[in-house]
Amino acid sequence: MSSVGGVGNGPVSQFVMLNKQRAEQAITSKIREAVENPEKTLEQIQQPSPLAQFLDIKI
Repeated sequence: MSSVGGVGNGPVSQFVMLNKQRAEQAITSKIREAVENPEKTLEQIQQPSPLAQFLDIKI
């Protein structure tokens, strides 16, 4: 395992590397999903946010 920020192979650097790998996998899968099914991505983007509905207060 390579060092992170000049630190050796301690538990913190291993934790950082593991989280980095997990984040890269998650991002790669989201990109792959968006490329393979753009219609689903557009539907998700166009849906109104539940928070926006909550904040829509009429005076």
